[in-house]
Amino acid sequence: MGSYGVDLFFVLSGFLIGGILLDCQSSPTYFRTFYLRRFHRIFPLYYVWLGLYVVLALSAFHHLPTSIQMTWSGWRPVLVYALFAQNMVSKSLQGISGAWLGPPWSLAVEEQFYLLMPLAVRFLPKRRLVQLLVATTVLSPVLRVAFSKWTHAAQYTATPLRADALAMGVLLALALREEGWAERIKQNLKWLYATIGALSVGVLGLVAWPKAPIGYPDHVWALTCMELFFAAIILLALMQPYGWWAHFCDLIALRKLGGISYCVYVIHFAVSTICQAILHSLYGQRAAGVDFVSLVVASGITLALAKISWVYLESPMIRSGHAYRYYPEQFIKQQSGQHPRETSLSV
Repeated sequence: MGSYGVDLFFVLSGFLIGGILLDCQSSPTYFRTFYLRRFHRIFPLYYVWLGLYVVLALSAFHHLPTSIQMTWSGWRPVLVYALFAQNMVSKSLQGISGAWLGPPWSLAVEEQFYLLMPLAVRFLPKRRLVQLLVATTVLSPVLRVAFSKWTHAAQYTATPLRADALAMGVLLALALREEGWAERIKQNLKWLYATIGALSVGVLGLVAWPKAPIGYPDHVWALTCMELFFAAIILLALMQPYGWWAHFCDLIALRKLGGISYCVYVIHFAVSTICQAILHSLYGQRAAGVDFVSLVVASGITLALAKISWVYLESPMIRSGHAYRYYPEQFIKQQSGQHPRETSLSV
């Protein structure tokens, strides 16, 4: 079930980024500030990881265990990733390349979302924006089924086929900024609980039974079930900020893990693959406990590297990015309390 974490990420991203754009759509530096902040948050770690891949692919990857060895296949894959086109362009990744460059497909979806959503929020009337988001939420699953005979990569990673989760998040951000909608939801929480209960049945079904093979409608509709479930539990935490679910989401351990989760996501598959291959080469494929030990070792290395990345790379870059403001300091000070447009500083 771990792969569905990407769907939670998309819904959260739509909610948080959509909320920032909605709050700041009248900013005189709307586009400049948004893109400079996104640049400082996403690009440094991403290009460090891509640059490290080039260095190691040219020097060290051919010394890895045979099962994950790779030979340099040219600059085309690197160029595709450098342009954030990896989710739309076919690539030939062998050995450790697949584990190293596999997870960042979702960052390409994010970057393409960043190109389109600021334009939609800035220039579309609210009614048209809602219509666009609802249409996206409905059509993306339909497209997934319609193109269910595509390859796994096209079906699972192409932005038009995954945009429903992002659209759901932006719709949540819109609804909670409309007093009427927020109040209606609060007064009808029983329906939210009922929705979560119904979707939980589908989630438990995905846990109990293996996923349908890639390319079958059952699989692509499973994504919709998970996205709706994630949107519903996010909404529950927001509607009941002092409830048990919101308190669980606010646990300090989860917050700390959330802080380093970007790096964890980018590097975890490569670290795990390398650790497993090395231990299997030393102790054999069938040695008892090797997979468990490799999991423990890889988890420790991943968390340690992610913490180092947060302290020395990501956190300083985020602070630099937030030197760019949507509104002048003088304007913000004139507002009563903290201005809502400047609240999402950790994103």
